[in-house]
Amino acid sequence: MARPNPHYGIGTFRRRLRVSAAAGEVAVELEDCNHGFRLRLWHDGERVTTVEVEPLRIPFNTCAEAVRPLQRAVGHRLDEDEATLRSRLVPGDNCTHMHDMAILAVAHAAAHRGEERTTRLYDMAVDDERDGITRARVACDGAPVHDWHIATPRSHAITAPAELAGKPVMRGFHAWASQAFDGMPREAAVALQRAYFVAQARRHSFEPVAAHPGISDGMPQGACYSYNTGAVERALRSEGTVRDFTHTPEHLLKFLP
Repeated sequence: MARPNPHYGIGTFRRRLRVSAAAGEVAVELEDCNHGFRLRLWHDGERVTTVEVEPLRIPFNTCAEAVRPLQRAVGHRLDEDEATLRSRLVPGDNCTHMHDMAILAVAHAAAHRGEERTTRLYDMAVDDERDGITRARVACDGAPVHDWHIATPRSHAITAPAELAGKPVMRGFHAWASQAFDGMPREAAVALQRAYFVAQARRHSFEPVAAHPGISDGMPQGACYSYNTGAVERALRSEGTVRDFTHTPEHLLKFLP
């Protein structure tokens, strides 16, 4: 069983996500305390033709295998909607983060026009819970987009700003967020929700990693690729992969050893 993280309560979970689109290809990079990935997607203007992922820092030895189910994105038409792509990929069969990056890459492939490269950079920061409240915020290209106070861990519902009070940020999030936001603000909200979800890992320490194989977590089937039957029995935690970027956000996306 995981032990409480003795440093929880004084830190900040940080995640950085960069999307770069050019003619025929999109690159997505992601790094946070537990993960580091680079994804590249190629298309012919109509369909996805190739998806490649570099899993640079992963929680389990089995995570890299999730590149295989991600190949279901190949052949997806860029003019089809996101729901169609999600049904093709099946989120529970995939690494959550590779899946999210692929969804994002396809959206930018569909939206990109012309030959000029476009880049978008998201920075998410989720403070450790203090007095039952977590502050979560996201900026796009350095400009603030969302800043939420969330009741944690009681309801995982927003308490501020007032116009969003009561909205859930765990189960039920996508239903309201897809109606409340559009375009870049919606993309930023989805990125922030995922950061808030992953930030809960800061509560726990899994040291020594050899004593905490994936199967000991008791996660349900379909939580992600490494927690599925056939993988979870082989899932061993990676040694020395957890980082704390509380005071060093400038290190994100440098993928330092």
